[in-house]
Amino acid sequence: MAMLILGALCIGIASVIGGATGFGTALIATPVMLMAGFDVAEVVFVNLVAGLVTRLSAAYQLRTQINWGRVALLGAGSLPGAWLGAVTLSMLPEQFLKPAAGALVMMCGVAMALPVRTETPRTPSTPALALTGAVGGYLGTTTSLNGPPPVLLLMRARLPPLSFIADLAGYFIVANVIALAILWFRDEVTESMIWPRLPVFVLAALMGNLIGLAIARRLSPGVFRSAVIVLVIAAGAVTLTVG
Repeated sequence: MAMLILGALCIGIASVIGGATGFGTALIATPVMLMAGFDVAEVVFVNLVAGLVTRLSAAYQLRTQINWGRVALLGAGSLPGAWLGAVTLSMLPEQFLKPAAGALVMMCGVAMALPVRTETPRTPSTPALALTGAVGGYLGTTTSLNGPPPVLLLMRARLPPLSFIADLAGYFIVANVIALAILWFRDEVTESMIWPRLPVFVLAALMGNLIGLAIARRLSPGVFRSAVIVLVIAAGAVTLTVG
């Protein structure tokens, strides 16, 4: 029961941040749940499910803001990356995988902070979208941290906050479905991951996400960008430390 309550709090609070920034749920929940004693496999599964459910809600609310062309390219790219990640998950020890993921997340955060030549929104190239999706897919099945690569790409493209959140929501729906299907196909999902804790975690995620979306609608672009950068770097540092 203690683990159930602790896990729900982790997911709920992380989902508030995820709703406000469009992607932070797994970044926050992963290191905290690992420190709380949950194993990597369950953390990955729970975060993928919670991310899928909450992003469905966000995508519906922001459906007029989604650029489906970008979402399709990111999602298609995530398939080979997710498969390779699932293979890697069964080959590499956790003590190597987690620090590597944390370091990569931190580098994404630093790259976001670098100045951009123009403040005008621009469309990323097709190869950049596909490659970014592949890297995100790989991180999704290994650590559930599939957000930083597309976050970096879309942040550098200077999308408005709600368009940024909408495109990420579409991407996470596609990428998380692919990642969960691959994990299920490879028998990485056990019955203990689904019942009794998963329904409680999903409910906490939905409640947190609604609060976060309400906050996002009130953030200015400057504050939003700064919050995203700080969140990515901090989450990467915690993940690196936990590993």
